[in-house]
Amino acid sequence: MQRKIMEIVAGFLVILATVGVIGGSLLYEDRLNREVKTIELLAEAPERGNWNPPVINLTKGEPVRIKIRNIDTVSHGFTIPELGIGLAGAAEIKPGQVATIDFVPQRTGTFKYMCTAWCSAQHMQMTGKIIISEN
Repeated sequence: MQRKIMEIVAGFLVILATVGVIGGSLLYEDRLNREVKTIELLAEAPERGNWNPPVINLTKGEPVRIKIRNIDTVSHGFTIPELGIGLAGAAEIKPGQVATIDFVPQRTGTFKYMCTAWCSAQHMQMTGKIIISEN
């Protein structure tokens, strides 16, 4: 009888620990996302939709995280040449993958962002715009 109680208590503790770890992870990620403006950018070749959103509005000095989600069947890349921002090396975002870029805009203006991986015959049209304004 005592062994049965111990097994029940052990099972309960395993479930509690599992729920605690998952809950803690979700709360931690939520806290991180509140401190940084997070933009989800969807990537598809131009003939299937292009970047979404095509225009991103940011504020100078406000930390930002861009999560680039490739919802296409081909690889994509990402760069903002005028700001010197992009994926490390010549990295590509494979179909179904997500890449994250964190930065703090240091100047105002309108800047083009673009795909850096040849994705289709219309690859050169795979561009969007980032507008950075003062507070």
